Amino acid sequence: MRRGKLEIMVDILNVVRSTKVTKTAIVYNANLNFSRADQYLNMMIDMGLVEKSSDGYGITDLGGDYLQKMNDINSVLAEVNA
Repeated sequence: MRRGKLEIMVDILNVVRSTKVTKTAIVYNANLNFSRADQYLNMMIDMGLVEKSSDGYGITDLGGDYLQKMNDINSVLAEVNA
């Protein structure tokens, strides 16, 4: 089954949430190719969810809030579907 846009964004945020990581780490850990990773990272930077610095990509406060809300939604959906 293919992942949707929101699922890919959550996967990326999970990769960058603890420490700054390289694009290569995001590609491998979020199971994306470099082209797709570029598209999503640029979009997420524009949205203010991810920030890029000299030492890699990291999550912003807004990104952390977004990730928490998505995890809450996924928990509710899992309970409903159980």
